[in-house]
Amino acid sequence: MAGAPSTAIFSDIDGTLLNSASELTPATRQAIDAVQAAGIPFVIVTARGMQGTFPLLDRTGLVCPVVTYSGGVIMDADRSIIHHHGLTRAQAAEVVAFVEGEHLDATWSAYSFEDWVAPRVDDPRIKAEERIVCARAREGAVSSIERDEVQKIMCLCSAGATYEVERRLRERFPELAIAQSSPTLIEVMRADTSKASAVRTFCDLYGIGPADALAFGDNYNDVPMLDAVGHGYLMANAPAELAASYPLIAPSNDRDGIVLTLRALGYLS
Repeated sequence: MAGAPSTAIFSDIDGTLLNSASELTPATRQAIDAVQAAGIPFVIVTARGMQGTFPLLDRTGLVCPVVTYSGGVIMDADRSIIHHHGLTRAQAAEVVAFVEGEHLDATWSAYSFEDWVAPRVDDPRIKAEERIVCARAREGAVSSIERDEVQKIMCLCSAGATYEVERRLRERFPELAIAQSSPTLIEVMRADTSKASAVRTFCDLYGIGPADALAFGDNYNDVPMLDAVGHGYLMANAPAELAASYPLIAPSNDRDGIVLTLRALGYLS
């Protein structure tokens, strides 16, 4: 593509772009402005849904391409959808039936574009997620979703139950993409959905070589994205077992780790 940027910077949101108080610091915002002014796309890549991402963009005034649902929906800076895919309603209902029928220690949410459905909106785990993403779920079943495309089923686990719930899901649904995105959250998506595939799709669309790109993330579901680019940085606040073996570590999200890394690499003065 003529005039295409030579690189891009991809960033997870929670635990990476935002600090522990879920704030975008002034230093990080200034860094984003600086790289964008230099013609480098800054791309948010998140497991959050569209409904949970828009409030962050509106609150901070960020205007940038966004990957939501770990690649289920990709939007340009104008929030126009340029790529999407997901499970069918029938596939999503099968996952939900397993979670409920096996009495796994988790509740679920289903996401289809801007629709967010949960079985009980008064569940404390749903309420906690609503506070984090500044959006609200609606109460209903998967069958109530209008479009036959469900980008994600999210299992919100009770403390200490996540690994067991993940193990059971992987055993039952080996054909799906299943990954932890936090100590209590598990994402269940179509097999070809990942932050890595989203980065490659974005690079293809914008004529960017992934080997020239940077990426930042802090959790298990970010590692494929970090490995898909030439310069993938795991935040120092990542789980210890990840940080112990990952080759490139950025300072923590509470130390403006993205800013410090971009400055060290010469992207910022």
